[in-house]
Amino acid sequence: PAPPTGHQKKMLRAPLSRQLLGRFASAAAPVATRAAFARPTFGNRFKTGPSASPTTISDELLGKLGKLSTQALVDGLWVMGWPPAQIEGARSLAKGMKCVGRAVTVRFVPARPDIATDKPGGEISPEYEAFELCGPDSVIVMASVGPWESVGGDIKFLRLMQRQVGGLVTDGSVRDTDTMIGYGIPTFSYSTTAKQGPAAMQPWECNGVISCGGVTVRPGDAIIGDQDGVVVVPAAVAQQVYDIAHSREEIEEIVKTQLETEKCPPGKYYPFMSGKIKADSPLGKLLTSKGVKFYSTSSCPSGHVGAGSLARRALPVGSMGLQRRHMSSVPATMKAAVIEKTGPAETMEVKDWPVPKIADGQVLVKNEYAGINFIDTYHRSGLYARDLPFVGGQEGGGTIAQVTPKAEELGFKVGDKVAYSILQTYAEYAAVPAAKLQPIPDGVGIDVATACVVQGMTAHYLTTDAHAQLIKPGEWMLIHGVGGGTCQWAAQMAKELGYKVIGTTSKGKEAVGRATGVDELIVLDEAPGTSFEDYTSVDVTKKVLEITGGEGVKCVIDGIGKATMDISIDSLARRGIFVSFGNASGAVPPFPVLRLIGKSAFVTRPKLLDYTENRGEMLRRSNQIMGWIKDGKLKVSIDKTFSLDQAADGHKYLEAGKSTGKVLYKI
Repeated sequence: PAPPTGHQKKMLRAPLSRQLLGRFASAAAPVATRAAFARPTFGNRFKTGPSASPTTISDELLGKLGKLSTQALVDGLWVMGWPPAQIEGARSLAKGMKCVGRAVTVRFVPARPDIATDKPGGEISPEYEAFELCGPDSVIVMASVGPWESVGGDIKFLRLMQRQVGGLVTDGSVRDTDTMIGYGIPTFSYSTTAKQGPAAMQPWECNGVISCGGVTVRPGDAIIGDQDGVVVVPAAVAQQVYDIAHSREEIEEIVKTQLETEKCPPGKYYPFMSGKIKADSPLGKLLTSKGVKFYSTSSCPSGHVGAGSLARRALPVGSMGLQRRHMSSVPATMKAAVIEKTGPAETMEVKDWPVPKIADGQVLVKNEYAGINFIDTYHRSGLYARDLPFVGGQEGGGTIAQVTPKAEELGFKVGDKVAYSILQTYAEYAAVPAAKLQPIPDGVGIDVATACVVQGMTAHYLTTDAHAQLIKPGEWMLIHGVGGGTCQWAAQMAKELGYKVIGTTSKGKEAVGRATGVDELIVLDEAPGTSFEDYTSVDVTKKVLEITGGEGVKCVIDGIGKATMDISIDSLARRGIFVSFGNASGAVPPFPVLRLIGKSAFVTRPKLLDYTENRGEMLRRSNQIMGWIKDGKLKVSIDKTFSLDQAADGHKYLEAGKSTGKVLYKI
């Protein structure tokens, strides 16, 4: 053949699209101009679609998704025919991490001089814009340009710790691993690295649609991470995914139990195809024997499985699924303290609000009391982000006004006295999952029981388990702020458990501190204009070492935070543990892990959720606390009670540091 001409050589080096275009132009339109291939001008054909899904995942649904395994969620999406949803390569930074939240996204692009110049800088850089959108129910998802490129480290992600973000996920890497683990942020990344990110990439977009680990993520999608990886559940189909995944888990649990009993090859029952279980198959017969209804090839010839139709527990005749079998008279609206915009205490407004509807497995509680906690002020002020508007509070107690069949299965009935912890308790009624209810025994008032739910349960896990048994009965424990709320409980519990206790308190709360029965009480001046302890007024570490004969304490329980961090670490004995759980004086600043080497010390930042992982553990703690109260071994101090109409006054009182015990609203 003849050698190619110069024009032909250029065309061979061009992309395939240009080669084809060139051939088309020369063969079919030899006189065509550039205008012949111009983009059509009609309509908005190339307009970009909305980033976030129009569907919002409710708090309730988000919580239910978080209780499922990532494997079940992947299966649910697979059954529906959706694309793969596991973010490839994203693994937890430390064992036991789990994240649950709605996606807030950040997209990085490869570094280029004009990109670095043109993107917003400083506090309005895209990643920092995203940080301020995050809160406890958010997971920030950062799309890197490569698996080994750093999306950030300790200084950058300190803000995420302050925002109490629900998790961080990236298909890139993170830096400063030890500090990141210490922050307590559930982090899932491809790997870790010492490299700096800005040399390779720049943050370019906040809350757009991104591709992370080969998976499309839209803002607002549910992000669930556990030891197996991270799964993206699209908001548009989140309910359907939950229904199918939950049903599959139910069937798989039945199969596993049967295999343990029968000791036969798994192939007899597993795997199974959703919507195609034959009624006369071994699995079909097994499910029928267990009272589980399922869609089979005989009852559903097409093999189609609708959302949630994979398995259904047979309900009692007449129960009608979610029918409320017993109820007291309940109005359509109620009084509630509502936050429609974040800010000072006055932003809370007591107004009429719809009484919540209950789903099967929930009860409707008519509240008599609601607890006031510092975290409620963080939500109201905007320090911890919440979707607006919302009803304040997360601690309540009262009597059951309505029940559902699944709640009845757990033994609850209308009129039962219960306490609980969920969001939105500053109201006359609350819809509460039955699994979260704590029965109130005879002889314990509803006000006292309400005070137990957050402060009492927190004090219990702090004194029984958070110290990892690094302290033994008869050894010294330091507890800061024993004249206040949670640590007033903790001091009494520590004594009941056999520890020797040193407490700190302010002069104004000295009587309360001494009433806890601590062995030694260090009394401090009050910070000017407040009721808080001034930890610069006394050399606390020196006094602790004097009391303990120079050895220090085996455990420090510290809810003060910034003002006491150095004192707490310096007061530890060899192989002691610093249990940091609060921020009353400000967030605990980051510190190098080498700070602990002097005495081979330990540090932990626990939270109540991880020490009430299931209903059994919650009830074990609750029952012991209630028993101590009934036996007179634990004195609960109800400092002040406000009416719900005084919602703002209750927050102001707590924030001023005036409380010497539990502060409540009387509903």
